[in-house]
Amino acid sequence: MRKQRLGAIEKEISKIISQVLFEEIKNTKIKGMLSVTHVRVTPDSKFADVSFSALPVPGKETNKELILEGLNEVKGYFRKRISEELGLRYTPEIRVKLDDSIEHAVNISKILDEVKR
Repeated sequence: MRKQRLGAIEKEISKIISQVLFEEIKNTKIKGMLSVTHVRVTPDSKFADVSFSALPVPGKETNKELILEGLNEVKGYFRKRISEELGLRYTPEIRVKLDDSIEHAVNISKILDEVKR
């Protein structure tokens, strides 16, 4: 499959999953805590690797294992919604992983603020 088509599919999958996360998911493990950071579809369209970032909630510790468990519970629903929206011949199987880049950036920002003082 051409790179341009894969890029368009990745962008659409990202939009669909983001919409589903904010509007349709009622799982309390992941509700309102996640953001889709990256989607990578394999060239044969069999798999879609979706990276999520857990948004830090002030005063609440983020349990990454619990979040990953919640994502694995709803990845079948993500695939169903992608199938309904895109109408591809083969809907890719969703593989989820957590991306800690936002959390890392927040920590670096805190360290820089401390050094500045």
